[in-house]
Amino acid sequence: MLRPRPLGVPSLSRTRFWHPASHSRSSHLAGATSFNNTTVPSPDAKLSRPPTNPTPPPLSLLALPTLIRSYLVSAVSASPILLTPSLWILSLLAHSKLPFLQVEHNRLLHYIIKKTIYAQFCAGETPPEVQRTATQLKETGYRGIVLNYAKELVFDKAAPAKQTRDDEAKDLEDWKQGLLKTVKLVDSGDYAALKFSGAGPSVVQRLIGKLPPTTAVSQATKEICDYAKDTGIKLLWDAEQNAIQPGIDRWTLDLQREYNRDGVAVLYGTYQAYAISTPQLLAQHLAIAHREGFTLGVKLVRGAYMGSDPRHLFWASKAETDRVHDRIAEALIRKEWNETLSPVEEQDAQKPTFPNVSLVLATHNHESVRKAVAIRQEQSRKGEELIDLSYAQLMGMADDLGTELIVAGNDACAATRAKTELSKTYKYTAWGSVRECLTYLLRRAEENQGSLSRTREGRLALGKEIRRRLLASLRWLDH
Repeated sequence: MLRPRPLGVPSLSRTRFWHPASHSRSSHLAGATSFNNTTVPSPDAKLSRPPTNPTPPPLSLLALPTLIRSYLVSAVSASPILLTPSLWILSLLAHSKLPFLQVEHNRLLHYIIKKTIYAQFCAGETPPEVQRTATQLKETGYRGIVLNYAKELVFDKAAPAKQTRDDEAKDLEDWKQGLLKTVKLVDSGDYAALKFSGAGPSVVQRLIGKLPPTTAVSQATKEICDYAKDTGIKLLWDAEQNAIQPGIDRWTLDLQREYNRDGVAVLYGTYQAYAISTPQLLAQHLAIAHREGFTLGVKLVRGAYMGSDPRHLFWASKAETDRVHDRIAEALIRKEWNETLSPVEEQDAQKPTFPNVSLVLATHNHESVRKAVAIRQEQSRKGEELIDLSYAQLMGMADDLGTELIVAGNDACAATRAKTELSKTYKYTAWGSVRECLTYLLRRAEENQGSLSRTREGRLALGKEIRRRLLASLRWLDH
């Protein structure tokens, strides 16, 4: 735990203006409304009550260069006039065959990209750079990181690639080594995010056919899982396109059967709330976990493939997706079935014990997070058992939400002396070369164009904090 240090003279460049642990306040949600008999904040409410004695806002945890860069990225994302050409430029740099447009050959271009968009979203090109980024995030107050290797395979199921056995073996070995490097870059308690599609076209074809993994794929995967379990690292298997997602669900569930024992989740599958099939699929997996005695690891997201997957697979509106997401989250946090997440077998509804579950709530939606926080605080006050729950946001996005969670979690621990952390918050980031990360960033931007444009609340908070610091510095200069 970092020691609190005095605020002293206002500084525009210091890494932190304060540390949340040094400002203990009672945990309370302002502007609360009723949500299924739970006190839940309104969308405009903050996670913590405004203190009696003024203290710096949560965003004061961040350095000014980070705030300014985040504000500019948010402003570009919110403007179609700016976002469209920005994505075109990003695509050009990621795929250009011209040497002067390739970042690995153009040192000036490499420097500009690395100091701007790369620094905003990516952890580093080398292990020391990644570890430095992780340390900075943890010193800010985040519980840890979710690290993803940026190199990935983009496949075309309409024209599957033909491979020799040597090609398949090389792709698999490269995938395994890349993931082993990734899990070795994070600390115990951190997460590593993985994709099966990175293992090559032959693995993708098996997933499309809903076939079991080959012996070689199983051995490579278990080597990664064994290392993670032995070192206290958790693995998130990311969702992918619908063509291969059913195969991924089967493979990850089989791995959870083996590794998620003794009440501890090592592996997590990803469940996308915008898919109509998700409530039933999750209920089936919960029933299997209950019968077979393992903990189900759930990473809950809204979804990222609406632009590429068939539209009929999704709920008709965003409001419907939001409702399903929040009701699933509530059922898991409370360990109680509800009308959205209902048991697949009639007798399951009569069982007093809900299946063991660990949850990663990966969302930038303020209202969803505030509902989850309200439920957790209510459970803590009543002395109820808490599930293992973590929150995650992309590094470089939703900084206002992430820092609010840090402050709320520290305040709650200080007020209740709770042994279980109420709001473990992580930042999801990628590592790899600038070229590899450009491709990664382009795909994330294309998948999340809708959410990129809905950043008004965060942008306003960033602008307010930048103004606060400038005014504080001007007042100090006047003295």
